[in-house]
Amino acid sequence: MYVALLAAAIAGTLIAFQTALIGVFGAQVHPFVAATWVHGAGLVFGIVGVLVSRLGFQADVVREAPLGLLAGVAGMLLVTAIAVAVGGVGLASTLAIVTGVQLLVGFVLEATGFLGRAVAVDPVRIGGAVLIVIGVVLVVGRGSAPAAA
Repeated sequence: MYVALLAAAIAGTLIAFQTALIGVFGAQVHPFVAATWVHGAGLVFGIVGVLVSRLGFQADVVREAPLGLLAGVAGMLLVTAIAVAVGGVGLASTLAIVTGVQLLVGFVLEATGFLGRAVAVDPVRIGGAVLIVIGVVLVVGRGSAPAAA
């Protein structure tokens, strides 16, 4: 469990840095173009990593579960949306909104068993979600949009 918590903390850190970088990049080029370049760089990094580690591309697994490729489409749309959002509401507000919505959608996916295993939504988890949503409202309400260039 310690490794999973550490991985989640690293992911959170990377999301913050990635969001900041995408915001800057998205202000310089069209957001969809920025998303394309971001994903192209990620693809190259991934291919090199798979080749260096000799993991193999496991194409047979992809053929068995092709819906997994939709995550790439979702990623393109995510990066495009972030490039637009950071320019409009700022980095902290974008991260607050994204985090709050992620949590709420995550609850729905878990509660419905969309991921294969249903996880009950109990009062404590709902209370935590409410606190996060309140936090999002406070962060977004106090933030100011970046000045137009």
